[in-house]
Formats: sequence, structure tokens, C-alpha cells
Amino acid sequence: MNLNEMLDLAFEQFISNTLTEELLKSIKSSVTSADVDTLIIKIESLDDPSAYCKNDLDSKTPAGFFLFLDFISALIINFGHSAIQETDKYSNSKHPFVPWVVKYASDERFHNEIISKFSNLFAK
Repeated sequence: MNLNEMLDLAFEQFISNTLTEELLKSIKSSVTSADVDTLIIKIESLDDPSAYCKNDLDSKTPAGFFLFLDFISALIINFGHSAIQETDKYSNSKHPFVPWVVKYASDERFHNEIISKFSNLFAK
């Protein structure tokens, strides 16, 4: 399975609340700092969270959607300074969620919170 397929599957698992840690570990071990563009392009491909909801009372789907954004941010943060700088070229993206990923990755005030959501993956 290539990185795009793994990201698609991960997104589906995040929004359906069926996430497996094995998939996240596979992504983490497969992705490199050279994949920053691929990660951001995946975010750019997403619709509004409401497009994925099952009904008006579905709160799990948006929660999974935003956790996926955090996961992408955590991957970028984990790569370090050069990968974070690479995201800067997307800071003016017209997509509503790409600037948030860029902000979370580039602003150190968010790093501990984002990484802690995936502490099993990014244990120091």
C-alpha cells in the first residue's frame, strides 16, 4: 500500500471512529520529511467535515476529521525544522484547513498538545 492509500484509509478510520494504531505506525514508519507536500495535498483534498457526517447529530465524524488534521500536523512536527519550514509555502492556501495545519506545525505553542494526542507513536 502506498502513502496516499494509507492516508486515505487513515482518514476513513479517523472519521468512522475505527482507527487502528497499526495503520498509524505504518504511516509513521513509511513517511519521510520529503512527503510534506503529499501530506498537505491530502488535507487540500478534504471537503468540509459536514460532508462526511452521517446525520445532524453526528459529532464523532467531525471529531475524527479534526484528529486527522492533528495527526498530519504531528507527523510534520516530528520531522523537525526543515519539514515545518516546508509547510510555509502553503500558509496562504485557500483551503479552510491547510492554514491550520501550517499554524499547528509552525507554532511551537501547539507542539506538545498535538504530539501528546499520539503519545504512543511519538514517545521520546
